[in-house]
Amino acid sequence: MFDYSICKDVTAETTEKGRLYKTPDGSYPSVTTILGKTANNIWLQRWKDKVGEEEAARISKMATDRGEIVHKYLERYWDGSNSWSEDLLQEDSTTQKMITNLIQATQKGVTKVWAQEIPVWSKLLRYAGRVDMFGEWNKIPSVIDFKTSKKKKQVKDIKDYFIQCTAYAYAHNEIFKTDLRKIVVLITVENSEVQVFESQIMPFVPELKYRINQYEKLQLSL
Repeated sequence: MFDYSICKDVTAETTEKGRLYKTPDGSYPSVTTILGKTANNIWLQRWKDKVGEEEAARISKMATDRGEIVHKYLERYWDGSNSWSEDLLQEDSTTQKMITNLIQATQKGVTKVWAQEIPVWSKLLRYAGRVDMFGEWNKIPSVIDFKTSKKKKQVKDIKDYFIQCTAYAYAHNEIFKTDLRKIVVLITVENSEVQVFESQIMPFVPELKYRINQYEKLQLSL
C-alpha cells in the first residue's frame, strides 16, 4: 500500500521536556507532549489535590499500564498472532473483557489495516508521534485510535484525542501524499461497552497548529 520503511529508523527518547522523536527530517517533540503541555489541566490538579499526589500517581500508573497492555493485544490480533488469546487468559478479568470488547468493535469496523504502531512526523508543523493504526474503517481511509477509560466519555471530553489523530493524519498526508480525512477513536470502557467516536480532521487542524504554536512559545520562555 505505502512504503512505510521510511519510518523504521525513527527513534524516540523521553527527556526532561517530554517525548522526543528523531526523524529523517530532524528531532521533533511528540504530539502527546505538545498537547499535554498546552492542555487546561485545572481539573487534573483538583483531582490530585483531592486524592493526594501518591494516590494520583498510583492510579495514573495503573491506567497507563492497562493502556499499554490493551494496545499490545490489539496490535497482536491485527498482526495475525496466533497466541494472543492464550496469553490473554493471564490478564485480570476486567482487562480481558476490555480487550475482547475492543477487538470485537474493531472487527465490525476495520476493513483494511495499512500499518500499526508506526511513527510519523510533520516537517512543516514540527512534531512527531506513533499512531495506533492507519487503515480503512468501513472502507474509508482513516486514522484509528484506541483508548481505555474507567467511565464513559462525552464528545466534549475527547477534543485532544481528535487533535492527536488529526496530527497523525496530517503527517501521513505530508509524508505519503495521501488525503486522509477521517478519524475513528474507540474507547474501551471498564464495565461497559466500547464507545466509537468518528469525525473529520478539518475542524481540528487550526487547533493543532495553535497548540503547536503555544508549545513552542512555552519552550522559548524556559
